[in-house]
Amino acid sequence: MTASAREVALSLVKAGLSLHSPLGGALASLLGDVVQAHTEHAQAHAMELLDERLTTLESRIDLSAVDRDELAELFKSCYLVILRTHHEQKLRAATSLLANLLLRMDDPERLSYNELDHFVRCLDGLSVGAIEALGSAFRMASQQARHVEAESFRFNFEDLQRRRPGTSADLLMGLVGELGAMNLIHLAGVPGIRTANYANYPLELTPLGTRFVTRLLAPTDQGNLPP
Repeated sequence: MTASAREVALSLVKAGLSLHSPLGGALASLLGDVVQAHTEHAQAHAMELLDERLTTLESRIDLSAVDRDELAELFKSCYLVILRTHHEQKLRAATSLLANLLLRMDDPERLSYNELDHFVRCLDGLSVGAIEALGSAFRMASQQARHVEAESFRFNFEDLQRRRPGTSADLLMGLVGELGAMNLIHLAGVPGIRTANYANYPLELTPLGTRFVTRLLAPTDQGNLPP
């Protein structure tokens, strides 16, 4: 949606609020101020993060090898993510995704365009809770010395629940379902005898899920995964 289209849509919403609620006028004014400030802050912060990421990767970037059509396509998709969120993890992931496309073809951490295109759909479609649950699964995997990126990491739902104590089992399973639809976490069957609150449901952190974390959420040259 273009800036002018967003302004028209917001104007229509504000007009509707003013017509149908005694508090509509005040709410419409607040909505306009909040949405504008939220969007401007997210845009500015994302540009800061992108500049930071490009500075870190400067010696590994090859602009001459970039496909301009692919760059334009991914930038538009990432920009929509930036407009819709203020969450640090999503903003960092969007900028890391763009930076990954600029890496030299022989860089070991460079992802294919198709994978980046899938990841930007994941980023746009996943809730913040699902991304946090994926991070928790990755932390479990990273604590296993034998776990490697190319292999799935198996665990039970109760293991994930222990790491997300403030999230109900029903909601957490919903978040796992989001991740399952993107093949970042795989529900590896239904137990013959099920325990309460999905505790013994077998799950797998997929190699795709691991790459989503290590390339976008917590690049190895940027330190630990955000809480």
